[in-house]
Amino acid sequence: MAGLAFAWLVLLTGPLAAQSLTLSPDEAHDDLLYLRRQLRAYHPGLGHYTPNADMEQLFDSLYNRVNSPIDYLSFFHHLSPYLNGLKDGHTNLNHRRGFIDRDTRFVPFYVRQVAHDYFISHNASADTSLRRGTRLLSVQGQPIIDVHRELMDGDRSGSDGDNSTGRHNWSMMQFADYYAAWYGSVDSVTIQYQLARPDGSLDSTIRQTRVAGIVSAAFRQTLLERYKADFGRNSEFRQPNLSLRLVDSLSNTSVLRVSSFLNPKTFDPFQWAFKKRLKRAFRQIKATGVENLVVDLQDNGGGAVLNSARLLQFWMRKPFTIMQSEHIKPAARAELVNRWNPLSVLDFKLRYRRDGQGGFASRAAVSRHYRPYRRLAFRGNLYLLMNGSSFSAATSVLAKTLDAGQGTFVGEASGGAYWGDFAGQFKYVTLPHSRIQVRIPLKKLTHAVAEAHANGFTIEPDFTAQRTHDDLMTNRNVALRETLTLIRQQVTAIRTVDRDGKLEALK
Repeated sequence: MAGLAFAWLVLLTGPLAAQSLTLSPDEAHDDLLYLRRQLRAYHPGLGHYTPNADMEQLFDSLYNRVNSPIDYLSFFHHLSPYLNGLKDGHTNLNHRRGFIDRDTRFVPFYVRQVAHDYFISHNASADTSLRRGTRLLSVQGQPIIDVHRELMDGDRSGSDGDNSTGRHNWSMMQFADYYAAWYGSVDSVTIQYQLARPDGSLDSTIRQTRVAGIVSAAFRQTLLERYKADFGRNSEFRQPNLSLRLVDSLSNTSVLRVSSFLNPKTFDPFQWAFKKRLKRAFRQIKATGVENLVVDLQDNGGGAVLNSARLLQFWMRKPFTIMQSEHIKPAARAELVNRWNPLSVLDFKLRYRRDGQGGFASRAAVSRHYRPYRRLAFRGNLYLLMNGSSFSAATSVLAKTLDAGQGTFVGEASGGAYWGDFAGQFKYVTLPHSRIQVRIPLKKLTHAVAEAHANGFTIEPDFTAQRTHDDLMTNRNVALRETLTLIRQQVTAIRTVDRDGKLEALK
């Protein structure tokens, strides 16, 4: 995928500078106990993927292993297996404020994987000989494949259940960010590599060098200067959310880029700006007579479910709901109701009922129904591009489209589960001694989809798209390349229901 996220350069700035911190065993135990209490009180998915008994055994093991003072970063690593045990992609472990700031130095390049090999795709270091296509063998004496696996296992964000595509994709696309979060700021790193020749082939000599880390501002500026075709104003990467572009006039194919289901730049609680821009795009699709619409949901980490429904209204054929049900734990009520706002109390009573198990469930009558658009409806060939970073609300779009028997899915499995997720609203907790921050989802959201229509735990592609060395060297959008080939061959996935009610794709 050509989308090269600067998101990993977002700074978690704060008043506290990154500093050495050591916790006593008692302080570490307090933090662990506090985290467990918060998860038990608020997380609706405790026990869903991993049995509670296994989670308790894991907690006891982690608790008992802290029997001497432990430094901050080691404690951060120590907490990771406990949260990862939940196997919930919306539960995040984040550093204390100031651990990563404007002075943090990052590994100065992007890394991309082709088959089992890893290559530098964009280099911001002072050593300009590390051109695109340089094969990366090791970092700090550790084989790059082991580094990648450690980063994947250290942070399961964006991956639900045992699905690995989300954490694989995020840790690769945001390699420098993940590396800094796991190992800390780096003044320099030693790498082993094989240089790429000008024609893209590899020099057989294995070399070793030391490259300096780089701060985020310099990283951004260097990439902009060296890779204008990839990061310039007219590059694919810089296309705004909900932008539409013609990619093949012969087949009348256009790409609608949906990078997020939020409108983050302005205060817009009802997301009207998103709705307005989306309608503008589909008016253009209607006016130009687009026959093949490619909706690019790659690297879309989600946003407002309302906006995912708004997108679906342009191709769903029948009225629909996104969620079948919501469930929350009793303690979560206090997070949704503000005693200073009487309307929040009334809204909660209208939306939720007691579920008979101590918690609350959504009332079926308040499940929002959406009517498909008629005048602006798209009735041509629909292709959806997806990868492991298509998560949360993006997965909802994919799940509902699959359930309706529509669309052709191209790329790799999504990061989210077909059945639904734990999301909606969140509680942010700060551990008392380490000040490590944890994001806890408050709602269990179950998609309104038929189980028999699933094509896997996640949403699986009808046609996979894997990066080739040529894709790497040209920074090509791999899923789009595969989709354009399918369109030229007039290939789509036609879905039928078998005798058992299961949905099958005939390619």
